[in-house]
This record gives sequence, structure tokens and C-alpha cells, in this order.
Amino acid sequence: MRIAVLSDVHANREALLEVERALRDLAVERILYLGDAVGYNADPEHCTCRLAELTELAVRGNHDKTVANPTNLDWFNEVARSAILWTRQALSPGSLQILDSLPKGPRVVLDRYLLCHGSPMDEDLYITRRTDVDRSFTYLKSRLEGIRICFYGHTHIPYIIEEDGRALTPPERFHLDPERFYMINPGSVGQPRDRIPLASFGVLDEEDMVYYHYRVPFPVETAQRKIIAAGLPRMLADRLAAGW
Repeated sequence: MRIAVLSDVHANREALLEVERALRDLAVERILYLGDAVGYNADPEHCTCRLAELTELAVRGNHDKTVANPTNLDWFNEVARSAILWTRQALSPGSLQILDSLPKGPRVVLDRYLLCHGSPMDEDLYITRRTDVDRSFTYLKSRLEGIRICFYGHTHIPYIIEEDGRALTPPERFHLDPERFYMINPGSVGQPRDRIPLASFGVLDEEDMVYYHYRVPFPVETAQRKIIAAGLPRMLADRLAAGW
């Protein structure tokens, strides 16, 4: 089975549409989603509804959670907070209910993969330090028998991390050893932050145990115009062109 892994669409309809086109060409059979359908960009209604149609194998992100229940706004910087409040007003009641019903991570799916937005220990934790990596692998090994692959998002930067702590930017094709543990971040569909302004996602070929990393272009200028027209912070439009 070929399984797509997506994360952090952040209301970017243009990027999501291009990724969907790519997934059709790649003959993907299932989609795993790692959270944050909304925030930052100007099409939260479309992205929320479309992701709900594409997959039930998902976890919520911190933006999803806070848009649905804005009780921890102090956790966000001023720009993110502004986008969250705008998003809440832009969404229909049905879409707010979709966000509110997204499962909290971590979540085991298909009996063999762990999905989390932030980390296995804390759905809001950014995995940026070696100590967080070590704690994550300890969690996998001690609490989740039979689970060797954790997919995570939140940082918007694609990574493959092996159980010895070695982290690498995913090559186009990476063979996974079925006896080893991995943490894999597919990067962000809608707001890449690794200085490459392309929608980022992954596909796992279970038959060959090969993880493929893909980047596809999307009409950045269209997404930028929508952000500006919506009255969202200008820097959210500027960053899309630079991939930060």
C-alpha cells in the first residue's frame, strides 16, 4: 500500500490542490494527516472540509485546537494570534465542529504507525533538541509495542530521524530498515519553513519500505493576494515566497 503523509496545510488552498494532483499521479491509497488544517493563510473553510473528506486518519494541531476552543491564545505570538482570531470568524459552524472533533495525538493508526502533531509525549512540543528526540524514541520503545515509525509535524521542516539520533533532510528516496525506529516529519504543505517555498509531503511504499519525499510548486502569488485581501498580517504573505 502507498500511504501519503501530510502536515500543516494551514489554510493554503493553492498548495493543497497541487498536492492533491500529485497524490493522484502517485496512486496513493491512504492519507495520514498530522494536523493544522488552519491558521496563517486565507482558505480555512476549504482546507478544513477537504482534509476531512480526504482522510479520517488524522490528529489535531495546535492551531486546529485553538481555533475550535480559543482558551490558550497567550501561547501564540501576535501574528499567529491574529490569524487564529480571523480564522475563527471565517469558519462555518460545521467546520468549527470538524476541528473540534479532530483526535488528540499521539494516535496509533493502522496498528503500525504513530501520528502526532508535536511529539509522542506532548502534542504541542516542537522537536528541536536532541533531548526531545531521545525522549521520543524512549516513549516509542517503552510504551508502544510494535510501533517503529512515528510521523510528526509542527516544525514545518522535513526530517528523517533515526533511533541513534541521526537527523537528515529526506532524500527523494529513503529505504527504511524494518528493525529500526524512525521519526519522520514530511514538512509543511502550506507554509514551508526550510527556505524552500514548495509544498512538502511524503509517501511511504509499504511493500518496499521506502519513504519518498516530494516537493511541488504552487501559485504563491495567488495565496499571497488572498492573505492581503483578507486583512491578515502582511508578513504571512511575504514569508510564503521565501519559505520561512
